[in-house]
Amino acid sequence: MTDSKKYTLCEAPVCVGSPTQGTEEAYSYLLEHGVKKIFEKNAYFAFFTSERTKKAELCDPRLIELETVVHVCKELLKNQRRAFEKGTFPITVGGDHSIVMSSVSALSEVAGACNTAVIYIDGHTDINTEKTTITGRIHGMPLAETLGICTELLDIGCKNKPALYGKNLYIIGAHSIDDAEYVIMKEHGVHLYTPEEVARRGTDDITREVLRATEGKMIHLSFDVDSIDGSEFLSTGYAMSGGLPYKTVFSFLQSFISSGRLSSFDCVEYNPSLDKTGKDLEKLLDIFKLFE
Repeated sequence: MTDSKKYTLCEAPVCVGSPTQGTEEAYSYLLEHGVKKIFEKNAYFAFFTSERTKKAELCDPRLIELETVVHVCKELLKNQRRAFEKGTFPITVGGDHSIVMSSVSALSEVAGACNTAVIYIDGHTDINTEKTTITGRIHGMPLAETLGICTELLDIGCKNKPALYGKNLYIIGAHSIDDAEYVIMKEHGVHLYTPEEVARRGTDDITREVLRATEGKMIHLSFDVDSIDGSEFLSTGYAMSGGLPYKTVFSFLQSFISSGRLSSFDCVEYNPSLDKTGKDLEKLLDIFKLFE
């Protein structure tokens, strides 16, 4: 974390990496409903000012909406680079999880791939490639892209390729995992902590293990709201049973953020159009208050 505790909140207005709409509005909705107030004294706000969609010029039938996802991630990467150049801590909000391609790339350009670590709190592992994907949706592939094992068509222009090594990737809470993803994680030495392991070991033990293993590295923490069990968080296109309790997710986030070891952060897959009661908004505001 930056010593000055100045932040740049980056807008990520893309939903087409997934099959659902609504997450592209999360940034503006959250700012309007409390996040701007939390950060207004110590943050810059980097709105997305380019086109939000692109006509299909890149062609690969295995990758749905490839052109738009790559375009948004390239433009987002520019804002994240500027955030680091200003000495601030980038917080990227909104959109589907395809945007982690730019977040990890931005940090890798600062730290170098060998010194970049990623903590990934998500109900999925998001590590398919265009060859293994079942759905063709890019939000299921971004970690594979950061590892440099996807088609070059998915390259967003990171100066380091790969941007990340599997031994420095720690996935917490994933339980919806394709067979091919298990193979990829094993081949690349990715660390996986399922909800069952979290329940058995507890958050403190796992947090200590991850922070000890990433000593000396710059850490990006990427948080997908679908890591929370669907009985407690419904405002996402992938509300699932079998996820982590909200208190457990909050405990992980609180511990990692308060450690002072983080260099950047994502919050993705929140769909405000599904938040009919505002209860999920309140949960997210409590999470963002951890940065105060």
